[in-house]
Amino acid sequence: MTDMILAIVKRGRARDLMKAAREAGAGGGTVNYARGTASSTILAALGIADSRREVLRIFAGPDESRKIAGRMEKSGIKGSLAICGKEDGMENWTLVEVICEEGFGEEVMAVARRAGATGGTVVSAHGTSTEDDVKFFGSPLVPEKEIVMMVLENDVASAVVQAVEGLEVLKQKGRAVLFTLPVKHFANLA
Repeated sequence: MTDMILAIVKRGRARDLMKAAREAGAGGGTVNYARGTASSTILAALGIADSRREVLRIFAGPDESRKIAGRMEKSGIKGSLAICGKEDGMENWTLVEVICEEGFGEEVMAVARRAGATGGTVVSAHGTSTEDDVKFFGSPLVPEKEIVMMVLENDVASAVVQAVEGLEVLKQKGRAVLFTLPVKHFANLA
């Protein structure tokens, strides 16, 4: 079984965090650019609210993931870290992910907030092309996507999933998908 270590940090810090992870035995990782959705009215009013984030994903075995996460937690880099994987009786948190067409991420977050979520992270992505896709000058037009990620306590996650499932975009085939993963460890970094 493989765990996924998920770290969300300010833009420009994932490389340093990956260095700490490598020191603990991680082979490699993937970094995506994202934006945070947690609101801070005071910081926004002052013009210093920076929501630019990087999402670092590392896959490792259960024993290695604890060691790697422990080293990452001691790195001094601020952010959030979760280990997603199955560990009977230990899960108090859930990772809720919604992959939707570009432009629906804010609607997903608005519904999630009304259901109890305090924030999340939105990653820009794109679909994969197929032979049936519309082409423009011979190149397939690949649909742009957003991945909304929220690590939530289980009771809040249940309410958020139920609320988000009611969105019209999730009822239409091929436009969005929602899934959850158990989180067996969660920590704020630094």
